[in-house]
Amino acid sequence: MLRMGCFIFCVLAMPAHAGKIYLMGGGYSDTNTDLFVAGLRKATGRDASFVPNINSTSNCGNNWSTTSCPRIAVVTSSKESYAVGLDAFANDLGSGASRKRGYYNLFQTHGFSPKFITAHVDNYTTHARGGNAAGDANIALVNQADVVWFAGGDQAKIARTWLNDSGSDSPLAAALRARFNNSASFIVGGDSAGNHAMNATMHGGGISYGYLYFGANLLNQTISQWQSFGDTRDGLNSLRYDDNGATMKGLAFLPAGILSDTHFDARSGRLGRLFAALKHLNLNQGFGVDEDTGVLVDPVSQTARVYGSGPLIVADLSAATYPASSYFRVSNARVSLLTSGDSYNYSTRTATSSKPAITTRYYTGFRDSADVFAAFETSTLLTRVVDQANTYNLGTAPAPEYSSAPLYPASAPDIRLRFTRDATTRGHWGGGKYTAVKVRVDIQ
Repeated sequence: MLRMGCFIFCVLAMPAHAGKIYLMGGGYSDTNTDLFVAGLRKATGRDASFVPNINSTSNCGNNWSTTSCPRIAVVTSSKESYAVGLDAFANDLGSGASRKRGYYNLFQTHGFSPKFITAHVDNYTTHARGGNAAGDANIALVNQADVVWFAGGDQAKIARTWLNDSGSDSPLAAALRARFNNSASFIVGGDSAGNHAMNATMHGGGISYGYLYFGANLLNQTISQWQSFGDTRDGLNSLRYDDNGATMKGLAFLPAGILSDTHFDARSGRLGRLFAALKHLNLNQGFGVDEDTGVLVDPVSQTARVYGSGPLIVADLSAATYPASSYFRVSNARVSLLTSGDSYNYSTRTATSSKPAITTRYYTGFRDSADVFAAFETSTLLTRVVDQANTYNLGTAPAPEYSSAPLYPASAPDIRLRFTRDATTRGHWGGGKYTAVKVRVDIQ
């Protein structure tokens, strides 16, 4: 049967009653109950015995003073404007089998009572401030909610809406931070751009090959530069702008020693992007959350638990070295791939899986990749190496070829990634899913 499938890390002290963070990688299925109910809803601790009707958009009442359902305040600040954000909240997109639920209907089907935070880039000077009706109403929602959820879109727009030019909290962000710091049952999180916004410093734009080619050298941008979030050092019509990336202050709910990335292997392989961003930011631990996947992070217990259909890929560069090269290289990185039900302690850097350990290798050969940053290639090489006779797989990252300028030069190298199983590596298999722990990865 085929199987489908600081070098010392410091965690900033969290308040004893700090809330939790729920990271989703984007590209979710509207009907994934493991993601929304078993993961996010259960974590609130409210109305635990109720089983939502996935076909109903009226599971919960709208009166937050009386509903027993978890109260979720939905933030669409990542959208182009208040009008676009309100439309994403209130209305479904498409029809029939291709219908994508608007955020109100999405959360109703999973047993939440949703309300809308109105702050966006075209109104943040009032809607993210106090002392006016709209701003005061948003702050009140944050103070009453069990969950504040940041929708996907453009993460720089979230930063612009919620933070001051200096990167300090707006009054709305300050209310959210106070709520998070003083309620163990409170959850803040988001999908895609909303996930990125949880970082102390966000990285964005570009692709893995570009991050490696340009040597893990990102452009650090301010909040006021949000309209061109990318590496603008060669201008907006340049290879560096298209394929390299930039950083910007985030909302800083994740512990400062962790960097999260999204759409991790389903859209395109982002392992190279995460490695390079970690090196640039002088960090050594990263979470790559894939599509249709959620990760519940508890800063008090310092654990992360995986939900949904895809993997969490954990990068650990604490023992890595960086050979000199014209492009970014790394030796002795450790990468783990975790799936639903697995958990990870990011203080001790240990993974736990209930799946049976692999003791007999299923595959007799190896599985190399000619395009390691194509969709699902990184995940495939990570899982195959724990379940094959050969102890390593090779992945090649060729320079992307574009039909028009800007183009990579003919001298742009093929970058090689080596995935190795050694004495510290473990593999698990069960329920149609793999777990791969501490695979060694070298970028050569």
